[in-house]
Amino acid sequence: MKNEQIGKMLKKYRKMNALSVSDVVVELSEKYNVKVAEKTVYGWESNQAHPTASMLVALCDIYKINHVTDIFSDTAEPKGFPITPEERHLVEQYRRNPDLQPIIRKILDI
Repeated sequence: MKNEQIGKMLKKYRKMNALSVSDVVVELSEKYNVKVAEKTVYGWESNQAHPTASMLVALCDIYKINHVTDIFSDTAEPKGFPITPEERHLVEQYRRNPDLQPIIRKILDI
C-alpha cells in the first residue's frame, strides 16, 4: 500500500526539527548503525520509495515524532505540549547543569 503522505510528512518533521538531509544520514549512522545515502532520504521524502518499518521507527525517533501514525496524515499536529528545537536545547542544557538549576529557577521566579 502506497501512502503519498509519508514523504510529505517526513520532510515536514525533518524541517520542523531544523535537520538537513545530511544530518539525518549522520544520525542514522551514529544512533542506529544504518548507512543510507542522502539521495535515499530524498527518495523517501519525494515518495520515490518508502522506508522500511524499522527505518520509519528510527526516523520517528530522530524527528521526535511520538506517534508513528502522525506521519500518515497532513492534519497531524505534534501531540502534547510541542516545543521548538531551541526550547528543547534549553531544557537539555538545564538538565546537564544541575549546579545552575537553582539560579535559573530564581531568575525565572519559580
